Amino acid sequence: MKPRKVGVYIPSDIEASLEKMIQEKRTRSISQIIQEALRLYISEETELNCEAAGFVNVLYNHEIGEIDAELTDIQHDYLDVIMSSSHMHVDKEKCLLSIAVKGHGSRIKDLISKLRLLRGIMLVKPVTICTDL
Repeated sequence: MKPRKVGVYIPSDIEASLEKMIQEKRTRSISQIIQEALRLYISEETELNCEAAGFVNVLYNHEIGEIDAELTDIQHDYLDVIMSSSHMHVDKEKCLLSIAVKGHGSRIKDLISKLRLLRGIMLVKPVTICTDL
C-alpha cells in the first residue's frame, strides 16, 4: 500500500520530547516514531477478542472539570471487569489511575473507549493479555 502524507497537530511539549528522543538515539525521525506509536496503538486496540486480564493505566489532569467523579462513575459501570484500582498523585495537576481488569476483552475495550472520551484524560495505556490461550 502506498504511504500517504498527513498533517498532525503536536503540542509543543510533546514535540520537545520527540526531538530529545531523536537527539539521544540519532536513529529515528518524528515520522518514524509516530508510525511506531500508531502500530502499537492499533495492535492494542484489536487484540482483545478473548478472556483477558491486566491493567488500564490512565494519566489525567484532575483540575479539568469533574474528571474524578466521572472516572468513578465509569468504574462503577464496569464492576464486572474491574477487580481494583489504585490512584497516584503524579504532581500538583496530574494523577495516575491504575485499574486492574479481568474479563472478556470486548468489555475491557469498551471501558477503555469510555475512559478516552473524558475531557482531562491525557493518556490511556492498557496492558492486557489473553488468559484463555
